[in-house]
Amino acid sequence: MNPLPRHLALPISWEMLASHLDEAGFLWRQWKRALVAPDHVLDDVAGVEARLLAHVDALVLAGRKAATRLLVPALAEADEPGRVECAALGLLLQEEALEAAVRSVLEVLQAGEEGPRAGIQAALLCAGGRGLESWLRPMVDASPPPGGLATLLEILGAWRVDPGPALEASLTHEAAQVRAAAFRCLRSWPVRLSESTLELGLRSSSAEVSGAALEAGLLAGSRLAWWECRRQVLEGGPHRQMALRALAVAGGPDAQKLLLAGLGDAARGTETLRVVGLVGTVEAARACLEAMREPSWAPLAAESFSLVTGMEVPAVAPGVESGDEEAAVEFAPEADLPLPDVPRVEAWWAEHAPRFKPTVRYVRGLPLGPVSLLDALREGSMYRRRSLWWAVALRTRGALGLGVGAWTRTQRAEEDAARRLPPARFAQSLEGSLGAWGGA
Repeated sequence: MNPLPRHLALPISWEMLASHLDEAGFLWRQWKRALVAPDHVLDDVAGVEARLLAHVDALVLAGRKAATRLLVPALAEADEPGRVECAALGLLLQEEALEAAVRSVLEVLQAGEEGPRAGIQAALLCAGGRGLESWLRPMVDASPPPGGLATLLEILGAWRVDPGPALEASLTHEAAQVRAAAFRCLRSWPVRLSESTLELGLRSSSAEVSGAALEAGLLAGSRLAWWECRRQVLEGGPHRQMALRALAVAGGPDAQKLLLAGLGDAARGTETLRVVGLVGTVEAARACLEAMREPSWAPLAAESFSLVTGMEVPAVAPGVESGDEEAAVEFAPEADLPLPDVPRVEAWWAEHAPRFKPTVRYVRGLPLGPVSLLDALREGSMYRRRSLWWAVALRTRGALGLGVGAWTRTQRAEEDAARRLPPARFAQSLEGSLGAWGGA
């Protein structure tokens, strides 16, 4: 019999392993915050990520005993965010007795309890690419309960693993959560979305379903989805924010007019300022500068102005901390946007405005194009990255994968893949879809 590796032959310090799991859970929460933070860029997130994965590696190296005694029981501890996710990662990345470890994770997933299921879904999304699809794909055909089926569709779609006939069948499932998950799964194969199925999804009484259908329709380039965006904005529908962002990416005189009209409406002003920088025109920059004079809108307006012009907007005050960092999983990143020094911004604009042409769209002060858009994505803050990723996804009709919630190495790989796409994929991605809304 071969001797055990040296690290497995040593006595196990359970106290130390418990500390690794605690620290991993804490860093998972910090990582999730960093993924959307306005004061972080991708390299900053990678630093938090490396510390997180170091603790997960320690749990993996402890082997089967640690998996059985510490990690499997932790899968039920969904009351502490990050703990289930890191325990599941420690199991999914096992080298020793991998089959037993994976089974223990999937058993909890199949049990269908909402808290643990969400954590395991997040862990599976991060652990993809290790042959795990061979475990999950057969589960789709085994008639899982609605919650389990929805989770499986979400994961396989994010991994770009075809769920097979179950995907089309799930689009008309009796459970709204399954229908919504099926539409989200279709983001990886938008060409499979028929107009009749899209219309059925858009007219659903479930906001989750209609929102997922709208996103899938936009990625498919459906004119029906683009007209639904117009309806959402004009009628104040539940997906108005998504619709505004899509129209900002599309651009064109009609879309810009509709967007800028929202700045005169107190109810729509904040929503509009979140996305108007994607329009990229001189008129949008001027509207942002005007909105900066309203203190409650100033941080968002400055962010959008910077996205158009490339100016590093000077701040007079930092953003306000948004609560207990250890206790909160979700936080409002906009609360951390700084308050701009408006007079200095106005002086800068007075000097530099002549170089911006009214007929050109800009991103970070450069004419909008595939390279400038992807450079802005690579160099921008994590908060800004969410909107830019959506812009790239729309212009490439879903050619990218997991997006801003994945490991940084995955995000970089997706960016590299986007840079290898022919320029025509960007130039034609919205062509023919917008009708009267203008071109791409």
